[in-house]
Amino acid sequence: MTSNYARFKAFYKTASLWSGELLGLEQFYLSNFNFDHLDNEESLELPVIPQGTVLGKRAEYFFKFCVEKSNNYKLLLSNIQIFKGKVTIGELDYIIKHKRTNTVIHIELVYKFYIYQPKIEADQFSEIHQELFKYKGPNGRDNLVRKLKHLKEHQLPLLYSEEARETLESHQIDISKVKQQVCYLAHVFIPQHLWPHKFEYINKNSIVGYYFNYSAFAKAETDNLYFLPEKYAWKMSPQELPVSYTYKKVLELTEESLERGFAPLIWMLVSSTNSFERFFVVK
Repeated sequence: MTSNYARFKAFYKTASLWSGELLGLEQFYLSNFNFDHLDNEESLELPVIPQGTVLGKRAEYFFKFCVEKSNNYKLLLSNIQIFKGKVTIGELDYIIKHKRTNTVIHIELVYKFYIYQPKIEADQFSEIHQELFKYKGPNGRDNLVRKLKHLKEHQLPLLYSEEARETLESHQIDISKVKQQVCYLAHVFIPQHLWPHKFEYINKNSIVGYYFNYSAFAKAETDNLYFLPEKYAWKMSPQELPVSYTYKKVLELTEESLERGFAPLIWMLVSSTNSFERFFVVK
């Protein structure tokens, strides 16, 4: 059983999807947090995360924990629901303050898994949007351009709504002085032949594995051992799990998973090198 501490470390080591700014969205890095005052990391009292909590919500627990345990930032508010009458019109993820400069920052947290599909074309978009449109969720129900659009047109502007202003002013926060950033963390999987490729716009450190189409995986038989991590463990470094599978069995389980609409993440222990590779299998 993987420890909560190991899961926290896996979260903290997740790379930002880009460096600096992308389409006007400025990145907030996890490395901004200073933990020099902490002596024994293993003794940290980690957040209690209810069993069954989805991956994105787990990331929220860990980000809040980072703010609270850092010695250079203070958490002012988190997961602030904004209401119009009795209707929720949105939520602001975090309002934090830098202790030395007193800079107040509104941060929206995003934690994603993407596969890069180079053959996708989107002629109606600008050149940069055409490239970013190639980043899709493993199950095809999510894409990078849509999420960036939602951040720019809904999540970040929500801060300046009259409803948000009233809520934050009740906490003595002057919206006109709040800076906005996104902490956009991602694990990107690419076709194997593109490992040498120079990717535009994204941080190459976010590329952690590759993917097969099912038809290609069905022809890629090996004698290696295969493991199927639960989704909460997808962010972990590949490792041996209590249950392992042969190629034949994992192919069968992969087909069943795809039929249910879910692309599985697979950890493969390569017998010749005793090292792991990780990949998605998609339709």
